[in-house]
Amino acid sequence: MTTDPPAEPSPHALGESLAALAVQVADLRGQFRDINERLDQAGLRAGLDLAARFEDLARTVADVLEAAAPRGPAAPFWIGLDRDTYHARLAELRQWADTVLRQHYGGYELADCWPRHILAVWELSTLAAEWHRTYSGSRPDLAQALETRLTFSAVSLRVLKVVSGAAT
Repeated sequence: MTTDPPAEPSPHALGESLAALAVQVADLRGQFRDINERLDQAGLRAGLDLAARFEDLARTVADVLEAAAPRGPAAPFWIGLDRDTYHARLAELRQWADTVLRQHYGGYELADCWPRHILAVWELSTLAAEWHRTYSGSRPDLAQALETRLTFSAVSLRVLKVVSGAAT
């Protein structure tokens, strides 16, 4: 019996966790400021700069969190998937192509045979991941949306070449 790998937290959940951590860091900064003032008043500081040390620690924590934070959805990867996983991901990609690509991006010609062409599957799944990265937030970034639109055009040409060049 195989067990499913643990689910990755959603970008929204990670954002909430990072926001909660930022609140805690701000609270600790205030506490350190108060402690430094008390140490100064007591004459016990003698060059001890807890605030600066805490800022260094906060920067280190922020750098580690920044490096570990995902930048959006994971890149699609089709190699080595078992049959059930492959078909489940392909069904999700088909749904995205039918509900987003075909309905909201007029002029995007997509032959019905595209799921039979692995190069088209790779191209479209990468495009879908970029679309989700761009539009999954509550306020999509205009520059990122424009870049995604240019990516759509380039991917469209590649998918058309793949599908039209093969016997369908």
